[in-house]
Amino acid sequence: MYRCLMPHSKCVLLLASACLWIGSPLLFGCGSDPAAPRTTVEFVLDAPLCSSMLPVEFSIDSVLVGSDTFRVRLPPDDTISPSFATTPGSHSLGAHVINGLIWPDTTVTLAEGESFSLILPFYCS
Repeated sequence: MYRCLMPHSKCVLLLASACLWIGSPLLFGCGSDPAAPRTTVEFVLDAPLCSSMLPVEFSIDSVLVGSDTFRVRLPPDDTISPSFATTPGSHSLGAHVINGLIWPDTTVTLAEGESFSLILPFYCS
C-alpha cells in the first residue's frame, strides 16, 4: 500500500496524475484503500512521582512529527500524545523535553495497521 507524506490534497493529485500517465491504475496499484488500518505511534509519559507540565517534542526517523505539553497530576491530566501515522516497517522513535531531558531513541518494527505506544519514563526528585 502506498503512503503519501504530503498533505492529502497534493497526494491525491499526484496519485491521480501518475495513474492517468501510466494508463493502468489496477496493474500498478495506484490509489489507496481508505478502509485499511493505519499504522500509528503514540508517546506515553510515565511519571509516577511528579506533578508538573512538560513540553515534549516527538520524532519518527529523526523527523519532528509533533509536540505536546504533558500535564502530570494537573487538571486536565494529559500524559498521552496524539497518535502519529507512519508506514509499516522499522522506525526510530525519539522524544525530548524542550530544553531538557532527551530520551534515548528506540527502534521498533511495526506491522500494517499496528498501533504502538512508546513509554517515556520520567522521575522527579
